[in-house]
Amino acid sequence: MRQWLGVAFASLALAFPMVWFISSGSDIVIDKIVRVMLVLFLLGAGQKAPRIYYKDRLIWLCALLALILVVGYIWQHFSVPEELFGGSKARAFFPVFCFFVVIAYGISAAPKVSPFLLLITAGAGLLIHLSSIPGDVWLAAWQGERLGFGFKNALHAGVIFSTALLAGVFFLPRVSLLSFRVRVLALPLLVSFILLMIFGVIATQSRSVWLGLVLAAVIFALICAVALFTGRYSLRWGTLIRSMTIGVGILLAGSVMLYFMGGSVTQVLSEEAVDAATIKEMAQLKTSPHGSVGVRIGQWSAAGEWIAERPVFGWGGRDASKLIKQSPYFDEEFKNVYSHLHNSYLQTLLNAGGAAFMCMVAIAFLVAWRAFATWRQGQMPTDVFFFSCTFFPFWVTANIFNPYIIHNSGLLLNAAIGGFVYSWYLRRQHDQAGLNQAGV
Repeated sequence: MRQWLGVAFASLALAFPMVWFISSGSDIVIDKIVRVMLVLFLLGAGQKAPRIYYKDRLIWLCALLALILVVGYIWQHFSVPEELFGGSKARAFFPVFCFFVVIAYGISAAPKVSPFLLLITAGAGLLIHLSSIPGDVWLAAWQGERLGFGFKNALHAGVIFSTALLAGVFFLPRVSLLSFRVRVLALPLLVSFILLMIFGVIATQSRSVWLGLVLAAVIFALICAVALFTGRYSLRWGTLIRSMTIGVGILLAGSVMLYFMGGSVTQVLSEEAVDAATIKEMAQLKTSPHGSVGVRIGQWSAAGEWIAERPVFGWGGRDASKLIKQSPYFDEEFKNVYSHLHNSYLQTLLNAGGAAFMCMVAIAFLVAWRAFATWRQGQMPTDVFFFSCTFFPFWVTANIFNPYIIHNSGLLLNAAIGGFVYSWYLRRQHDQAGLNQAGV
């Protein structure tokens, strides 16, 4: 019974990303049902799991975050003016930061299941979703129109395409480890997938996403340089040549697409040139914010005052619409268009408060530290560790300019990537528990 329970838990965890993509945009949100079932599985399977799972500090941090959000809601209910109170919607931050733990434990419930299956099902779900997009949408994107490809908007589509691109590039060399028959099928499929993701990254025209990818590439180059020059990790010439070939091929493919796609795509980087004087005026809220740069600067400046008023538990809710509408800094047109801050960290501090924010930071750093420790002990593949090291700065950068974490796209990426990375640590814990039980 324990074995079958683990298999069912793992199967449902692996199916979550695909279910999310298939149900994206539908009226019946099936992924919410799957999430509830996964939590029930965790609670049911946890009674038969090794004792070490109960000692997981990450679970205690998630419990602490839940407690802080509850206490914060009670405080907000009695202290925030009724016309500004956003209700209990700040609870949306809890699943975004903690649901990946459920996915990680789900994968680890069946030790023989490879964590890579989670990325494979996510990629398959993304392809199924994209296959439902009409042909005229793809043609319009090729001609330079900015589209969301069935997601919330182009920005959210951009982070999904970019994450898939990073995963495809980093794990492309693994195809060479497959048997010849499988490699003949898998290599063209994965290369086509990568090219499709490059097109999606360009077509969504998100400068914050592009900046995140550039930073991820720089971080990866620095890691490789440190590893090579310190001599601690050696690379074979064949591996180095393959990696350089992949990098050059991606740059060429992206350049060719950028050249032949519509002119509006190539003009994105040169748009909205803002001088220092204008930035200073907008930061001091002396002029009405306009344009994507100005809107962000104006919102962030106003958010600093709001956060300073309630730094510990915040204002509640999950957006800043009520505070924006009562603010004297913005005109009516601005208030009718913008309802949230274009920054995940300011949005979290504003809604959930500094106490919850520090707990979220602790969760992120604990996962990062355990990923590093697992890799150092040889229990995490190097390509998985490098992928983690590049995804983290990409995700951090993208969230500076848009509040992805409070939306479903943020939940998906945190759950899929966080669950994938943390599952390697849990696999090591499971192996050690098995050795201890065997008396080794």
